Amino acid sequence: MNNNIFKVARFEIVRQLKKPAFWAATLLIPLLIGVIYLISFISAQSVDTEVHFDEDTKVTITDEAGILADGTPFVVDVDKNDGIEMVKNGETDLYFYIPADFAESKKAEFYHISEGLEIFNNDGEILKMILSQNSAMRVDALDVVALTGDYEIIDNKLAKDGAESNALGKAIIPFAIGIVFFMFVALCGNRFLLTVVEEKENRISEMILTSISAKHLIIGKIIALLALGVVQIMALVIPVLILVFAKRDDALIAPILSIIEIDPVVIMLSVLLFMASAVFYAGVCVFVGSLVSTARDASSFIGPAIIAMVFPLYFMQMFMVEPNFIVQFFTYFPLSAPIALMLRSGFGTISTPEFCVGIAVVIVFAVLAIYLAVKTFQKNAINFNVVKPKWFRKH
Repeated sequence: MNNNIFKVARFEIVRQLKKPAFWAATLLIPLLIGVIYLISFISAQSVDTEVHFDEDTKVTITDEAGILADGTPFVVDVDKNDGIEMVKNGETDLYFYIPADFAESKKAEFYHISEGLEIFNNDGEILKMILSQNSAMRVDALDVVALTGDYEIIDNKLAKDGAESNALGKAIIPFAIGIVFFMFVALCGNRFLLTVVEEKENRISEMILTSISAKHLIIGKIIALLALGVVQIMALVIPVLILVFAKRDDALIAPILSIIEIDPVVIMLSVLLFMASAVFYAGVCVFVGSLVSTARDASSFIGPAIIAMVFPLYFMQMFMVEPNFIVQFFTYFPLSAPIALMLRSGFGTISTPEFCVGIAVVIVFAVLAIYLAVKTFQKNAINFNVVKPKWFRKH
């Protein structure tokens, strides 16, 4: 790397890392995730969802419907009013009343002494447990399995050639990389856009260009911004990975982890696409910043580019099936190519050769964007008052 480029990159990285605002923006999202997880964890601990039914709990049941078998514990021959009096007198802790029309109304009641404000009370589940166990004793094992739904239906997916298909497992990693790219754009887009404009507005570029070329300055800035973007992404991704690892046995996370399919070729191409897309996006933002004179103008110019980039999401259903003309257009149109390629890779509707061609398109236009950013910055570095960019030097 050219020494001047290295100096610019190092200066930008160190300058940004010293700013409290950079770390505040970097750590804000992980901090919010941690706070939300902590609140949900505390809520889960404070809200008792377990059914407590121990020997010390006194239970009384009036079964007017006759649903419980003879000899079932807790069943007494008392009417509803007497059962309520038993609760008031402390003779029983829980009194369940099953009315005669239970089969039609599908409603039962229970009474107990309330201990303050009770938003969540699961004591009613005790009756459900008793009724379920009682009913299971009257039917054979197969009927119990069928009625309770306590069984697993295994989904065996097949591809068109008859081989086993794991489309969801193959899509997880490409889609995860696509989500990381979105986060990269959201976290770093504004910095990419304004890094050049601010220096032009503050007239710093005049002094800088007396000691360093525009080419080295722009390339150094892009390298620095990409490195800072990686820092921000890692600050967000690493806590998420740690959380997923810590909760790997969770009922929601474990099934997802179990189906992830590791395809080295797909992972390598997806990472390469992410890197090329990040450089392309940085080049486009710096290019726009070098064209205009103010940050307000830069925000107006970059809007159409962002819309074009996310446009494939509006046609997501088309990316799930065999590609048509619109999908092919988005795949090879430079601004929409990153998202289109990530979608097609995730849905498995693109071949490896097509994927490589699409990545090559992104790489070519990434180089072109940086080249144009350098050239336009050379022509407009000291253009402060005229909004219209200087495309050609005046001789």
